[in-house]
Amino acid sequence: MHSTPKKFSFKKCFLLSLGLCLLTSCAVEIEEHGKRIGKDLLDKIVPGSTQKQQVLSILGAPSTENDFGNKAWFYVASNNRKTALFGDKLLSRSIIKIMFNDKNTVTEITTLTEKDQNTVEHKQEKTPTAGQEIGILQQLLGNVGRFNTGSQNK
Repeated sequence: MHSTPKKFSFKKCFLLSLGLCLLTSCAVEIEEHGKRIGKDLLDKIVPGSTQKQQVLSILGAPSTENDFGNKAWFYVASNNRKTALFGDKLLSRSIIKIMFNDKNTVTEITTLTEKDQNTVEHKQEKTPTAGQEIGILQQLLGNVGRFNTGSQNK
């Protein structure tokens, strides 16, 4: 007996292509932000003797710095898992804090992780603004008839 090959319909091809596209959009992506600083580089910085300019040449520019009160540089690095449906999730965060005195000498090196962070809760309240509250119809039709479309005085 001869078997006849089944025809591959357009509908099956479309559904297969759609399924493959949906699967690839669910891929997990790991994003790395900032600069990871290894222990070998941190060992080159000695509190009490290393100057700010030397730190700059060893580690590069800081992610952020604090100019108020104590002078501090922060080197921040983090890894996030990013998915299309579930958003971002923090996998790891490392913050290296380097404190300087008035003579720009390193006084302290501290390594912070995600365990040391404080969670800030955002309020969902809204602040009312001064003025009228206008509805959707007023927004859409509010300017009808306001402008003179006839001849203007010259």
